[in-house]
Amino acid sequence: MSRSEVEILERGQHWLEEGERVVLATVAHTWGSSPRPPGAVMVMSESGRIAGSVSGGCIEDELLARVREDFPRGFETIEYNSDTTRTLPCGGRLLLTLEPLAAIPDLATMMNALRDGASIVRRLDLERRSVAWAPADDEARTRLDEQVLNVVYEPAWRLVVVGAGELASWVCRFASLLDYAIAVCEPRPDYREAWNLGEYPVASDYPDDFIAARGCDAHTAIVALTHDPKVDDLAMLEGLRTQAFYVGALGSGRTTAKRAARLIEHFGMTDDDVKRIRGPIGIDLKTRKPSEIALAVMTDITAARNGVCITTERLAS
Repeated sequence: MSRSEVEILERGQHWLEEGERVVLATVAHTWGSSPRPPGAVMVMSESGRIAGSVSGGCIEDELLARVREDFPRGFETIEYNSDTTRTLPCGGRLLLTLEPLAAIPDLATMMNALRDGASIVRRLDLERRSVAWAPADDEARTRLDEQVLNVVYEPAWRLVVVGAGELASWVCRFASLLDYAIAVCEPRPDYREAWNLGEYPVASDYPDDFIAARGCDAHTAIVALTHDPKVDDLAMLEGLRTQAFYVGALGSGRTTAKRAARLIEHFGMTDDDVKRIRGPIGIDLKTRKPSEIALAVMTDITAARNGVCITTERLAS
């Protein structure tokens, strides 16, 4: 589940604090074609405000009208079937849960835990109509097991960007749209002074210190974008010591090979170590435009995050 789902819950909580009644709708299961996966959420207020989606636009208006006319008094389920419901024309079935947001046990504590970066799992018993939540372990997954729906809210995926040039600014823009928590470092003063994205502060640390201080885990991607070996090599060295799911640096195939040779010869890295480095980063979009290279880089990171193997040539920049 992406961090945007947590932001949707936060909006619902805000409406609740303003005095409105709010319903949380969650996709429990789908059969056949469906634009939204299990765990997707939407909040609706009795005044007609809405955030998120559960079908990509097919049933949202009808569902909102239902909530406004007959606000749920407790936990309930509702099924849409394309064979019987004209508002679901995509050829599938959709099972939703509806629950008053105020009825979620200890909602404030749960939301504070999510804001602090915790991973939690909500357990919704569809038969007993009971709801509970608890910290999630590494094995927790969003799924429906018979009559019990487990919905996992994960910590934010993180992106560590080394460098503050034009390409880095575009990478940050795309990463923000994809719900990454972004951290940027740039030891070169000229580039820091030219940085124009105030919403992403730039640290002056060298990347080895910066990465070491971040505690980069398996929800983290690390990209070095300076094209300066003195900087990018430090990022790769420290990145390889972490559990980051993606460690990559800008450069052509030749640049990447030279970097690997330096790390092995001068820093004691092994062949297996340097094989973890993604390079050249990005998929080949046949472009030299910074915005399109950034799109290629974030596509590569997204593929790695989702376990997708990209067979096309990588970007040689």
